[in-house]
Amino acid sequence: MKRIPCVVLVFCLCLPGSSSASSGQTVEPEPESRVSLAMDVFLKKPLERVYEVHVYLTNHNPDPVIVNLRDLPWLPPNDAGWLSAFRLDSRRSRMQQDSFPGKFGSQGIRLVPGESVQGKLVLNQWMPTLLEDVRLFGVRLEWECVHPSLHLVCREDAPRTIVIPKDDPGEPDVYAEDKPACRRLEHAIGLIEIPQGHELLFLRTNESVMADLDQVQALLYQVDDYVRQCRPTWTNSWAVDFFAEERIAGFLRDHEGRRYFEKGLWQQANIGQYSSQIRTLYRFPWNRKKADTVYLSVYRD
Repeated sequence: MKRIPCVVLVFCLCLPGSSSASSGQTVEPEPESRVSLAMDVFLKKPLERVYEVHVYLTNHNPDPVIVNLRDLPWLPPNDAGWLSAFRLDSRRSRMQQDSFPGKFGSQGIRLVPGESVQGKLVLNQWMPTLLEDVRLFGVRLEWECVHPSLHLVCREDAPRTIVIPKDDPGEPDVYAEDKPACRRLEHAIGLIEIPQGHELLFLRTNESVMADLDQVQALLYQVDDYVRQCRPTWTNSWAVDFFAEERIAGFLRDHEGRRYFEKGLWQQANIGQYSSQIRTLYRFPWNRKKADTVYLSVYRD
């Protein structure tokens, strides 16, 4: 499966320039505001010899807060600076760390008390010599709760280092999975496909469901349940593309997608898109009369 042509967070919204009319529910962040969040960092190995650092930022305040997308520490250019990597050699030499170019617009994410926004860094991409350094020396990761726009607070009892030992085999994490329960959830949410390499779900969904916000909310709660139970290596930054026809589901960049688009079929079938990271639902993005944008969270206390 080829990559999505234009990536916004974890999926492409490829919307027509004037197709979406705001519903008035989109959160507008306050300029120059500083937000205090609790920060937790974990090392995960979703695949063999693939190392990821997962970051959870949780609202530990008694009131809701607004976080700006452009301030999230795992997105460029913020991915450089707060996390350092060293070889476990005699000189404790610092490893080369690449930051990928990117610029993100202003987008507010509202977090109620206890709600988190999550993301990850794939260390294999971020540190080109990682696997060789693990084989020869071992690697030590260190981080600080420091950020120019966010006041990050690490728990006092939480370590701020992770060690990948020398010659670590890189065996993937093992999770207990209730396969029958996952199959039931896949059927309940109308799962068509999860494209390889993407935290993205293609769902078969009726237009009547998409037109009813209560039904969409209930469906997204089920999707969240599915991700938590059946996709344990994901963060809560996943995405959904809703299709009215299963055979149309896919990326526009693919040959079949382009062919359906040229016939106008892709636009008819693609009835909605959702990003759990920015808590935003785009309904009927290709229909000028029905298109709207709604701020919608799947967080449940």
